[in-house]
Amino acid sequence: MPFNLLKVVFLIALIVQLCVGAPNGSPYDRRADSSENANAIRVDAVPEFDLLIYTQRWPITACYEWREHNKDHICGLPDPETSWTIHGIWPTKLKTVGPAFCDKSAVFDVSQLSAIEQQLEQHWVNVEKNKPTDSLWEHEWLKHGTCAAEVIEQLNTEPKYFGQGLAWLEQYSVGAAFASSSAIKPGYNYSLTAMNKALYDYYGKDLAIECYHDSKTHLQFLNEVRICFDKQLQLTDCDGIVGLERIALPSSRVATVISNCNVGKPIFYPATVPEESQSANDVAPAKLYQMLYEVSGGAQNGEGTKESYEFVEVIFA
Repeated sequence: MPFNLLKVVFLIALIVQLCVGAPNGSPYDRRADSSENANAIRVDAVPEFDLLIYTQRWPITACYEWREHNKDHICGLPDPETSWTIHGIWPTKLKTVGPAFCDKSAVFDVSQLSAIEQQLEQHWVNVEKNKPTDSLWEHEWLKHGTCAAEVIEQLNTEPKYFGQGLAWLEQYSVGAAFASSSAIKPGYNYSLTAMNKALYDYYGKDLAIECYHDSKTHLQFLNEVRICFDKQLQLTDCDGIVGLERIALPSSRVATVISNCNVGKPIFYPATVPEESQSANDVAPAKLYQMLYEVSGGAQNGEGTKESYEFVEVIFA
């Protein structure tokens, strides 16, 4: 083939390649696709959520639940033990769960928290002592923090995310809310109505009350309280959380509550970690214990009756 004709064929082939793209698998093609895919992933991965669930936990119940799952589990509790601690800040889309793990390439760097690490050890406590101290922080940042960081500037770094949790605890502590009611204190049982009223009076919003249901004793323990914020970090109602639905409260000024608790049963707010539960088959009949509830009437006032229930332990011989 004449040289000029070869040159023309080569030029035509080059023009076609530039117009339609490089063959699959070539370095040029991979770089182009990688760049486009990366851009698409960044756009598609911007998490969509409606509110932030700021969850405080009662560490005594969390310890009890952790220990009940395995006899080898041991607990780490704050000092003092009867103080509410932080579980996490969870970006949440209403009527669903998540988003979660929004940045798959993220790594947790505990050294970034050196300035507040001592506060975190006291207030963002890892109750599961069998695990490393910072394992809870790592989990919360990778699962929830990376999603908040994509959308909310005030939470877009580890120090900001965990620092906000500490600031909210100081401002919105569940312990302070219960103390302000002068009625809700550890060591007693309370109705869901009484707990909800104390929280609503303090926060002015509908929070979510979460119970741990012990399958062995069939008792329910106060476990967590979830406070909700919008994306401008303003308090909002906690409607739309999966697993915590609005339920009716009979004879209450606040007609409904967001909870998974059984409204017909008292909620135990333990002051100490309960002893390991035993089934009836593990205990001799003469040693069986039955928990009874003794209702102590509260003073009547314009906002309704405050009720508390105290455990009475009866041994059947």
